[in-house]
This record gives sequence, C-alpha cells and structure tokens, in this order.
Amino acid sequence: MSLCHNIDTLAMAYLDDELASEERREIELHLLDCASCKQHVDTERAELGALRSALVAPPAPDLLKARITHALDDEDRQATRLSRRRLGAWLLPGSAVAAAAAAIVAFISVRAPVSDAGDGRVQKAAVMQSVRGMPLEVEGVSTGPWLRQHFARDVAPPQFTQPGIELMGARLTDVSGHQAAIVQYLVSDGQNRFPLTAVVIDDLRSDDLSGGVPVKIGDRMLHLQTIDGIPAVTFVDEQGLGYAFASKRLTAQELLQLVVTSDLIGRAQQGR
Repeated sequence: MSLCHNIDTLAMAYLDDELASEERREIELHLLDCASCKQHVDTERAELGALRSALVAPPAPDLLKARITHALDDEDRQATRLSRRRLGAWLLPGSAVAAAAAAIVAFISVRAPVSDAGDGRVQKAAVMQSVRGMPLEVEGVSTGPWLRQHFARDVAPPQFTQPGIELMGARLTDVSGHQAAIVQYLVSDGQNRFPLTAVVIDDLRSDDLSGGVPVKIGDRMLHLQTIDGIPAVTFVDEQGLGYAFASKRLTAQELLQLVVTSDLIGRAQQGR
C-alpha cells in the first residue's frame, strides 16, 4: 500500500510520535516530495494544536482530584479482579493446563534472576513495534499464504486452540535490522475485546530475546519480561526464528497462559 493511500492514518501516528525511527524517516522523506501529503499533515498538525488548546481545562480543586483518583483506583481494582476471573475461567486443553500451571508456578515462586545475555535492544524494539497502530498489509485468512510469500522464510502465523482469539492480519517491518512481521490478533473475553500481537523476527541468536524471567515449557525456554510497562513473552527457536508476544491488557502470567495455548511450542519441538 502507498503512503499516500494511508496518509490519514499515518499522519496521526506521525504527529503523535508513535512511529518507529525507520517509519518516521520514510514519512519525512515522502513529505519532501509529495506536496499533497505535506499539506494534509500540516493541516492535521494545526487542527491538533487548536484542539489541544481548546481542551485545556482550568485547574481542578484538590478535593475533586482526590475524589476522582479514589474512584478510578476502585474501578481499576474491580476491572482487574473481573478480568482475572474471566481469564481463569477459560478452559485450556489438558496438556496446556499442565504446562501453564508449571510455567506460572515457575514465574511466581522461582523468580529466576534477569539474564545478562543479549543487550535488550531487539526485544525492546519488537515490543515497541507491537503496540503501534500501523495499517495491516494483509487481513484475515490470506495472512498465512501472504507471509509465506513475502517473509524472509516459509513461516506460518502462530495458531491458538483457545476460542475467542481471531487472526486479524499482518504487516512487514524491521526490528533492529532484522526482517520481521507484525501478526495481529483480536482476543474476545466476554464483553471485553483487546489486541494481542506476535512479532515474528528472522535471523536471531538464541540470546537476542532473552532477559526477564526464564520459564521452561517442555524442553523449550520462554522468557517473561516487562518492557516500558508492557508485558511480553519471548522465544527463539533452533532455526533462529524469534517470537515476541505482547498485550497491554494482560499481566505477564495471563499472557503466558495464552501463549502456551498456541501451537508455537509444538511446532518448535517438531523443528518447524
């Protein structure tokens, strides 16, 4: 898809500083050559500035601030309890139950030290890419064939046995000089719907996604970590293909529980 075609979405991401450095440079170079897109971005910038100025509210009284903060804290606690009850009610397949239980026990009780391997650059770039709202290049059931055609190697997007997780699509990107694909899912949990992202990264070393808490599932080692407040589960298979799962709406334990319901571990054990 051309930049001109997506300028409505890209302009807001650019003005909100939500683009990766490579994507930002690409947009800025495009704006030097395309007067129409530059005018669109300038107009959006002016409207955004005017809107922000108009929305500036007078200072609230300290008592009102305290009441609002207390109410929001209560809402957060209730929402967290409800979300965890719903996630706990999801039934996992028999083997996944044991794996998830073992992994969560390891996370809570073992608390292995943070690994010194790797410099953290790749996993941080991957997680930051995962939460940017960039347009998808392919959607729905065409995602698998499209990835096999356009990605660096023959790869299938992770599939989940857990109901309520829908593959939305994918786009190609670059993560610290490695070709990568952003694979987007939509998780439906009762009345809640939120995104789950898997970043698939080619040509990694075994320690490029290490760090945080190592958790062994079968004969495979995953890593749980929080990067800039975003929980992530990372893994590199024996062929140097890396995966970084991330979601702002889940805790690290809840995210791990979802990841072990995917076919990632089984495929890795079969060498695929």
